[in-house]
Amino acid sequence: MIDTRSDAGIKEIKHGEIEFVNAEFQYPSRTQKVLDNMNLKINATMKVALVGHSGCGKSTTAGLLLRLYEMTKGQILIDGVDIKDYNIR
Repeated sequence: MIDTRSDAGIKEIKHGEIEFVNAEFQYPSRTQKVLDNMNLKINATMKVALVGHSGCGKSTTAGLLLRLYEMTKGQILIDGVDIKDYNIR
């Protein structure tokens, strides 16, 4: 569970490199995985666009990065640090 009131964790992102490592996610109300073993690395200075058909995981990927959801399996790293180690407050 994500605690939005906690003061614990890293409070500053230094560079901004983002990496999804073997990311899996499935909404509790669905049987099919939205993300299945996704690997993606975005360098800190890059701009990217996620494109694809409806239901392919574009908004889910953004929601996981913003910590609106917890992944089923895998990690999201920012500057090599697990996203769970950052303070979201």
